[in-house]
Amino acid sequence: MRKQGKRVVKLLGCLGMLSLVISVSTAFAATPGSVIFQSGFESGSTLSQLDAQDDDITGTDTSYATKNNWVTDLEGNSQIGTFKIQYEGGAATDRYASIITDPAYSGNKVLHYWLKNATIQDTGFLKGRIQTSIYDETGNPQQSLNEMYYKVRLKLHPDMQKLESFSNAIPWLTLAEFWNDPTWTGSSYPFRITFGLNKDANAGSNKPLYFSVNSENMENNTRVEIWRADAKSFTVSYNQWITLEFYYKKGDASTGRFYVAATPSGGSRQILFDVKNWTYNTHNASPVGLANFNPMKLYTGEEYINHIRNNGGIMQLYWDNFELWNGWPQAVYQAESMTLGTTSGETLTNSSDVNCSGGVCQIFDSNGVGDYINYFANVSHDGKYDIKVGVKKMSTRGKFQMSIDGVNIGTAQDLYAASAQYTELTIANDVQLAAGDRRFKFYVTGTSGTGYQLGIDYIKIIPKD
Repeated sequence: MRKQGKRVVKLLGCLGMLSLVISVSTAFAATPGSVIFQSGFESGSTLSQLDAQDDDITGTDTSYATKNNWVTDLEGNSQIGTFKIQYEGGAATDRYASIITDPAYSGNKVLHYWLKNATIQDTGFLKGRIQTSIYDETGNPQQSLNEMYYKVRLKLHPDMQKLESFSNAIPWLTLAEFWNDPTWTGSSYPFRITFGLNKDANAGSNKPLYFSVNSENMENNTRVEIWRADAKSFTVSYNQWITLEFYYKKGDASTGRFYVAATPSGGSRQILFDVKNWTYNTHNASPVGLANFNPMKLYTGEEYINHIRNNGGIMQLYWDNFELWNGWPQAVYQAESMTLGTTSGETLTNSSDVNCSGGVCQIFDSNGVGDYINYFANVSHDGKYDIKVGVKKMSTRGKFQMSIDGVNIGTAQDLYAASAQYTELTIANDVQLAAGDRRFKFYVTGTSGTGYQLGIDYIKIIPKD
């Protein structure tokens, strides 16, 4: 059984706008991804020390059924290099990462970052760092990800709220970092994207933290900012899980993309950033993909670390449910698990069938033209999608027309077959959808057989950009 709070999809009956397009623009064309690795830091995940400045996580996370081994699935993937937890300076009394029991729920394990003292010497000041690193390293070269998506849960410890009383601005507290041709390999064209927390200077009262993202050319020991964006309208919460989703696509000003969405526990999903711009150095004529990145990081300067400590706290946070893909995940929604909207009143039955995905098909017992059933499914981001439906055909089946949010897509589909057939239908390609919960309607238009029933297995939404 999946542990409580793991990978819960909340589907709500919100409606939105939809439009159809004739062709796909190649500018942001995406390849549907497949999962590389997933872990909730549960039983079987073991954190151990490699040396004074590096830890590792090994083992098989038994809370997931597949792609759950830290070595064979993560480091063993041809697109992934070496995984480590890195510190750079200090000892465990200054900073550490550990897998612990979730303080709020004893049935859950989490990755805990604890940063008490800054110990890394920089020019005129000290820094502190804890980071997971997926790097292209000698002996385990990474083949680079031209596209990458990952999802992870973040919870800021209540002590982090003490930063709101810091009187000056906080321009950098890094939570994730993405490198194209990194500085430490001697590249001529290093480039990085940084995601983290910022704060404006106080003006007579405390100021909230907010998420921010920026990109920089890093040539010749200088930083040139290429683009940046702030999410000041999103309320950063403490002691509450926030599910973060990241997407990276290698490209220039016309083809690159960097995307972040956030879903607070019990709240609605919000797209924080959807930047369509350079994701490699603007001078690089032959860029590689994303070969080095830090998906879970805590990195900042001594004055912010010291401010929390001097006010009775410790800089710390928690991570959970890390899932890594080599492109946008294609969403497959089992009919029996989807949120049901209105129907024309006919019976809907879950029918056990080993040939159906998930072992169940839903049978809508329509008895004539005009009957209908609505489902709601969540769309991750604004973009173009291919829409497919898994069905069970039989002689008692009818025909249907699909619409999304009231707009017909594709042509009528006939589910008649002389004997049972299990088929995936392509309903429409290159459909422009808005992010959020969309309404998928099956409207019965006729029959070629002896009845009007519909046998629905799943709806598949495949991202195209």
